[in-house]
Amino acid sequence: MSVMLSRSAENIYWMGRYLERGGNLCRMLLVAEQLTVEIRGLAPSRTTEFWEAFADVFPGSPRLQESLDVDAARMAGLHSWLLGTENEFSVASSIHSARENARVVREYLTREVFEQINECWLKLDASVRVEHDPDALLSQVQHAIYGIGGAIGRTFSRDEAFGFLDIGVMLERVYRVLQLLRHRLPLLMDTPSEIDIPVHHALLRSALRSVGSLENYRRSNGAGMTPHAVASFLLFDTSSTHSVAFGVASIERSLAEIERGGVLTDAARKLGRLSSQLRYEERDLLGRHDFAAVCGGLAGDIEDVHESLTRLYFTV
Repeated sequence: MSVMLSRSAENIYWMGRYLERGGNLCRMLLVAEQLTVEIRGLAPSRTTEFWEAFADVFPGSPRLQESLDVDAARMAGLHSWLLGTENEFSVASSIHSARENARVVREYLTREVFEQINECWLKLDASVRVEHDPDALLSQVQHAIYGIGGAIGRTFSRDEAFGFLDIGVMLERVYRVLQLLRHRLPLLMDTPSEIDIPVHHALLRSALRSVGSLENYRRSNGAGMTPHAVASFLLFDTSSTHSVAFGVASIERSLAEIERGGVLTDAARKLGRLSSQLRYEERDLLGRHDFAAVCGGLAGDIEDVHESLTRLYFTV
């Protein structure tokens, strides 16, 4: 890297991660809201478990109090994950952190992007209560984050800054998809012979919708839906923008643009091994008994890539 300062590269990388995290979380919370309406009368325990599992998808975040009823779990989850200042992974915390990083690298951002980030933050900063209409606020913030992504896509120069931003976005996306698969799908794979089909299908749909992939899955796989088919799609489909394979390939391309044919770095080697595993070991990965451990191992590989990038580009 010959142009950007290490601290600037790190700031824009984390700006991308925080924006992606905030957008993902808005979508996940909207899915949880809709799932609560859909299955609360059929399976209240599954509904509360869905809210509680947010802490697993975002390791290190605060857990909800146990033994809450559906309404209490829903409100506690919304308070913690939407506007919770004590939760560093909340939507408000993520957008605030993205904005702070954006302020540091203002010279690398276009006016349109910086203004969109500020407008998104102001929507959250002006909202002091969740009870009134949380779905409307979630939708507004989600659309604002999509607006930031649109402004980035239309106005950013395709240079090193864009490369580090894209790596941050995709690394965050891949890591959360793996955590979601790790903690939400195994329970649906090991189902007893007599299951509540409507609840089972609602939970499968919610897993896909949580990563914005339900319609893409149906175009690729049709109406049939099984846990193994969902897992295969979210891990290996190279045309779906929220699959692990797509994200890893995107990170590889951005890193190659930054390295510009230089010496093969540790991060590039790790990405290459992970990419090959996803390309050639699909049957082996899906055939293993402990699917949660498979996803945990892949998530660990993504964390290793992050650490390698940090040592190579961000550590001064």
